[in-house]
Amino acid sequence: MRQFVLVSYDISDAKRLRRTYKLMRGYGEHVQYSVFLCRLTDKDMVVLKEKIHDIVHHDEDQVMLIRLGRVNATHQVGTPENWQIIGRKLNIRDTKVMVF
Repeated sequence: MRQFVLVSYDISDAKRLRRTYKLMRGYGEHVQYSVFLCRLTDKDMVVLKEKIHDIVHHDEDQVMLIRLGRVNATHQVGTPENWQIIGRKLNIRDTKVMVF
């Protein structure tokens, strides 16, 4: 079962920031600066956390992974009804997770 996970990061070093961005592109959609919306299985979540752990410096950087709930099969494109977006519409493409 896939679930929506919002990943937000604050990385203090430019090289680690680029590495984190490139990693996240393989897991979800870049929706704002340093914010990705992902659809992950539990296994995907474990693998992603391990890869992030290998990149960040724990005294200087911060990454937040926030579970937003299950991906409902009836919402293949767009956002679930209980999400509120103010401003520009968030368009979620109907793509599967691609892990490199």
